[in-house]
Amino acid sequence: VRRQSSSTSLRELGEILVRRRGLIFAIEGGLLVLCLVYCLVTPKQYDASARIEMRTTPASSLTLGAGENPLSASILSAPMMLETLSDVFRSDRLAWKVISDLKLYDAPGFRGDFATRFPGFRAETQAGAAVDPEAQAWLLERFDKQLHVETLPRKLLIEIRFRSQDPALSALVVNTLIAAYNR
Repeated sequence: VRRQSSSTSLRELGEILVRRRGLIFAIEGGLLVLCLVYCLVTPKQYDASARIEMRTTPASSLTLGAGENPLSASILSAPMMLETLSDVFRSDRLAWKVISDLKLYDAPGFRGDFATRFPGFRAETQAGAAVDPEAQAWLLERFDKQLHVETLPRKLLIEIRFRSQDPALSALVVNTLIAAYNR
Protein backbone atom coordinates (compact mmCIF):
# COMPACT_ATOMS: atom_id res chain seq x y z
CA VAL A 1 0.00 0.00 0.00
CA ARG A 2 1.36 3.33 -1.10
CA ARG A 3 1.09 6.09 1.40
CA GLN A 4 -0.16 9.49 0.16
CA SER A 5 1.71 12.57 1.24
CA SER A 6 -0.10 15.76 2.06
CA SER A 7 2.64 17.83 0.46
CA THR A 8 2.81 18.67 -3.23
CA SER A 9 5.95 18.10 -5.24
CA LEU A 10 7.49 20.80 -7.36
CA ARG A 11 6.53 18.93 -10.51
CA GLU A 12 2.86 18.81 -9.47
CA LEU A 13 2.98 22.51 -8.58
CA GLY A 14 4.44 23.31 -12.01
CA GLU A 15 1.65 21.34 -13.71
CA ILE A 16 -0.98 23.24 -11.70
CA LEU A 17 0.57 26.58 -12.66
CA VAL A 18 0.66 25.61 -16.37
CA ARG A 19 -3.01 24.57 -16.25
CA ARG A 20 -4.03 27.78 -14.49
CA ARG A 21 -1.79 30.14 -16.47
CA GLY A 22 -4.79 31.97 -17.96
CA LEU A 23 -6.12 32.78 -14.50
CA ILE A 24 -2.67 33.84 -13.29
CA PHE A 25 -2.13 36.15 -16.30
CA ALA A 26 -5.62 37.63 -15.83
CA ILE A 27 -4.94 38.42 -12.17
CA GLU A 28 -1.51 39.92 -12.92
CA GLY A 29 -2.90 41.94 -15.82
CA GLY A 30 -5.79 43.23 -13.69
CA LEU A 31 -3.41 44.31 -10.94
CA LEU A 32 -1.15 46.01 -13.47
CA VAL A 33 -4.09 47.92 -14.97
CA LEU A 34 -5.25 48.96 -11.47
CA CYS A 35 -1.75 50.28 -10.66
CA LEU A 36 -1.61 52.18 -13.94
CA VAL A 37 -5.04 53.76 -13.36
CA TYR A 38 -4.03 54.72 -9.82
CA CYS A 39 -0.84 56.40 -11.08
CA LEU A 40 -2.74 58.33 -13.74
CA VAL A 41 -5.63 59.44 -11.51
CA THR A 42 -3.77 60.32 -8.32
CA PRO A 43 -2.57 63.94 -8.25
CA LYS A 44 1.17 64.39 -8.17
CA GLN A 45 2.66 65.51 -4.88
CA TYR A 46 5.97 67.35 -4.51
CA ASP A 47 8.08 67.66 -1.38
CA ALA A 48 10.45 70.50 -0.66
CA SER A 49 12.73 70.23 2.33
CA ALA A 50 15.30 72.24 4.21
CA ARG A 51 17.53 71.46 7.15
CA ILE A 52 18.35 73.96 9.84
CA GLU A 53 21.34 73.48 12.09
CA MET A 54 21.09 74.57 15.68
CA ARG A 55 24.19 76.42 16.81
CA THR A 56 25.63 75.24 20.12
CA THR A 57 28.51 77.69 20.38
CA PRO A 58 28.20 81.45 20.37
CA ALA A 59 28.93 83.23 17.12
CA SER A 60 31.53 85.91 17.59
CA SER A 61 34.33 87.39 15.58
CA LEU A 62 36.82 85.69 17.91
CA THR A 63 35.66 82.19 17.00
CA LEU A 64 35.28 82.51 13.24
CA GLY A 65 38.84 81.61 12.31
CA ALA A 66 39.72 79.52 15.32
CA GLY A 67 39.03 76.16 13.68
CA GLU A 68 37.31 73.58 15.86
CA ASN A 69 35.56 75.08 18.86
CA PRO A 70 34.85 73.09 21.99
CA LEU A 71 31.11 72.67 22.52
CA SER A 72 29.63 74.86 25.18
CA ALA A 73 27.84 73.60 28.26
CA SER A 74 24.53 74.28 26.53
CA ILE A 75 25.01 71.07 24.55
CA LEU A 76 23.25 69.32 27.44
CA SER A 77 20.12 71.36 26.86
CA ALA A 78 20.34 71.15 23.06
CA PRO A 79 17.73 68.39 22.60
CA MET A 80 15.19 70.40 24.58
CA MET A 81 16.00 73.56 22.63
CA LEU A 82 15.73 71.57 19.39
CA GLU A 83 12.23 70.35 20.30
CA THR A 84 11.20 73.87 21.29
CA LEU A 85 12.43 75.23 17.99
CA SER A 86 10.60 72.53 16.05
CA ASP A 87 7.40 73.38 17.98
CA VAL A 88 7.82 77.00 16.88
CA PHE A 89 8.00 75.88 13.24
CA ARG A 90 4.79 73.85 13.79
CA SER A 91 2.97 76.74 15.50
CA ASP A 92 -0.30 78.11 14.15
CA ARG A 93 0.97 81.67 14.44
CA LEU A 94 3.92 81.06 12.11
CA ALA A 95 1.74 78.94 9.80
CA TRP A 96 -0.88 81.70 9.52
CA LYS A 97 1.87 84.23 8.76
CA VAL A 98 3.03 82.05 5.83
CA ILE A 99 -0.53 81.36 4.64
CA SER A 100 -1.43 85.03 4.60
CA ASP A 101 1.91 86.25 3.19
CA LEU A 102 1.80 83.79 0.28
CA LYS A 103 -2.02 83.93 -0.06
CA LEU A 104 -2.12 80.14 -0.09
CA TYR A 105 -5.92 80.26 -0.09
CA ASP A 106 -5.59 81.40 -3.73
CA ALA A 107 -2.76 79.03 -4.70
CA PRO A 108 -4.04 76.15 -6.87
CA GLY A 109 -1.41 73.75 -5.48
CA PHE A 110 -2.67 74.28 -1.91
CA ARG A 111 -6.26 75.43 -1.76
CA GLY A 112 -8.13 72.27 -2.76
CA ASP A 113 -11.87 72.92 -2.42
CA PHE A 114 -11.39 75.99 -0.19
CA ALA A 115 -13.06 78.40 -2.65
CA THR A 116 -16.25 76.33 -2.74
CA ARG A 117 -16.35 75.86 1.04
CA PHE A 118 -15.72 79.51 1.85
CA PRO A 119 -16.86 81.71 -1.04
CA GLY A 120 -15.91 85.36 -0.73
CA PHE A 121 -13.15 84.69 1.80
CA ARG A 122 -10.94 87.68 2.55
CA ALA A 123 -7.78 87.22 4.59
CA GLU A 124 -7.27 90.94 4.97
CA THR A 125 -9.14 92.36 7.91
CA GLN A 126 -11.12 95.52 7.34
CA ALA A 127 -11.79 98.05 10.12
CA GLY A 128 -10.83 95.57 12.84
CA ALA A 129 -13.01 92.74 11.49
CA ALA A 130 -11.54 89.32 12.21
CA VAL A 131 -10.86 86.64 9.64
CA ASP A 132 -13.56 83.96 9.44
CA PRO A 133 -12.45 81.54 12.19
CA GLU A 134 -13.79 78.45 10.38
CA ALA A 135 -11.91 79.33 7.21
CA GLN A 136 -8.77 80.08 9.18
CA ALA A 137 -9.04 76.78 11.07
CA TRP A 138 -9.55 74.89 7.78
CA LEU A 139 -6.48 76.54 6.22
CA LEU A 140 -4.34 75.92 9.30
CA GLU A 141 -5.38 72.27 9.44
CA ARG A 142 -4.58 71.78 5.75
CA PHE A 143 -1.23 73.51 6.22
CA ASP A 144 -0.45 71.34 9.24
CA LYS A 145 -1.21 68.15 7.28
CA GLN A 146 1.22 69.17 4.54
CA LEU A 147 3.99 70.40 6.84
CA HIS A 148 6.37 67.93 8.47
CA VAL A 149 8.94 69.12 10.99
CA GLU A 150 11.34 66.50 12.29
CA THR A 151 14.22 66.81 14.72
CA LEU A 152 17.48 64.99 14.14
CA PRO A 153 18.88 65.26 17.68
CA ARG A 154 22.32 63.69 17.34
CA LYS A 155 23.06 66.05 14.49
CA LEU A 156 21.26 69.03 16.08
CA LEU A 157 19.26 69.52 12.89
CA ILE A 158 15.64 70.26 12.16
CA GLU A 159 14.25 69.06 8.86
CA ILE A 160 11.29 70.99 7.47
CA ARG A 161 9.31 69.43 4.62
CA PHE A 162 6.22 70.72 2.86
CA ARG A 163 4.17 68.73 0.34
CA SER A 164 1.86 70.20 -2.29
CA GLN A 165 0.79 69.65 -5.88
CA ASP A 166 3.09 72.45 -7.10
CA PRO A 167 6.85 71.98 -6.71
CA ALA A 168 7.61 75.71 -6.79
CA LEU A 169 4.96 76.36 -4.13
CA SER A 170 6.42 73.65 -1.88
CA ALA A 171 9.85 75.26 -2.04
CA LEU A 172 8.41 78.75 -1.55
CA VAL A 173 6.49 77.68 1.56
CA VAL A 174 9.57 76.12 3.19
CA ASN A 175 11.70 79.19 2.43
CA THR A 176 9.00 81.59 3.61
CA LEU A 177 8.50 79.61 6.82
CA ILE A 178 12.21 79.89 7.62
CA ALA A 179 12.28 83.58 6.69
CA ALA A 180 9.19 84.26 8.84
CA TYR A 181 10.90 82.61 11.80
CA ASN A 182 14.04 84.71 11.31
CA ARG A 183 12.06 87.99 11.36
